[in-house]
Amino acid sequence: MKVRRFALLLVALVAGCTSSSVAQSPTQSPAASPSAVASPTDQLGPGGLTLDQEIGAVMMVGFQGPATGSVLADWKQHQFGGLLLINLNHNASSATSMSALIRSVRGVSGHRLIAATDQEGGYVCLAVSSVPCSPMPVGKADTTRMAGALHGLGFDLDLGPVSDVCSGSSSIMWGRCYGTSPGAVAGAVGPVVDGIHAAHMLSAAKHFPGHGDTSVSSETALPRIDESLATLQSREWPPFAAAISHGVDFVLLGHLWYPALDPHRSADLSPVTFQKLRDELGFKGAIVSDDMEMGAITKSTPAPEAAVEFLIAGGDMVMIAHHLAVADATFDAVKHAVATGRLPRARLDQAVATLQELSATQA
Repeated sequence: MKVRRFALLLVALVAGCTSSSVAQSPTQSPAASPSAVASPTDQLGPGGLTLDQEIGAVMMVGFQGPATGSVLADWKQHQFGGLLLINLNHNASSATSMSALIRSVRGVSGHRLIAATDQEGGYVCLAVSSVPCSPMPVGKADTTRMAGALHGLGFDLDLGPVSDVCSGSSSIMWGRCYGTSPGAVAGAVGPVVDGIHAAHMLSAAKHFPGHGDTSVSSETALPRIDESLATLQSREWPPFAAAISHGVDFVLLGHLWYPALDPHRSADLSPVTFQKLRDELGFKGAIVSDDMEMGAITKSTPAPEAAVEFLIAGGDMVMIAHHLAVADATFDAVKHAVATGRLPRARLDQAVATLQELSATQA
């Protein structure tokens, strides 16, 4: 596929079957002994990046309102690798102001910034008049038109396609999913990935391990979905396998509790989920979280702590969608986790290397 090469990449959505108790935090490992040669914070990672540069690279961040001087100063300090612009944040209302905002943030970035948004079609579209919003279900041609308009504004990543299989009209994903059978959804997501790529944009299949069999919104609570592993494999995962076969760049994990996968943790904080996605489905790209400011996370765990757990479990990119203060605290939490040995520097290096490897394939 023809997508322009990026130095660093990154990227963000939603709900469950019945309310559940919150997932337990992973067991913390003891702090590592200081190295006689170099501490984890002194070492250089892939591409000669410092620890601070690596932490910034694995974060996708959104903020409220326009890119003010204080926003740009914060961005310059932390060098976040991903910029998330969504309607809820009221960042810009016109094509001109949206393009100017993206350019201003790029101007203070020390590396290639990935600007991302949600453009699914239907009722999930960027509220800028120059960007067409096709009704669901969208195909390759519709997707290319929408993604092409985003690319013209300066965006690099469309957070789609939705790859969830809706259980019916009671599903929280109803109106966003492509159908109620794995075959129908799998047949739809591949052309959408192709359409995004045809517009020289990156794509992200969401929300693994599957968000369609739930009526609870992860915006407010952690959904519990009592499906067996066999049902997950036969019903929820074929659309993700289809997206992977079409070269999807990212997979976005939902805030969902599947006891069949892990009886103690939500899927996005469990190493089991990452192992299934990597080894069973063969995904080689980057794994990004949904917004860590959602109620599914914050009702039990502060966003910075959840971000650390996500990276420990195997994640590559953490999404903080709304508040720079939360993003800054997350940056500090990740840095502390590396300094104490709880998050091995090698795991952070691996996340950055995954992004860099993905970047190198986008010629």
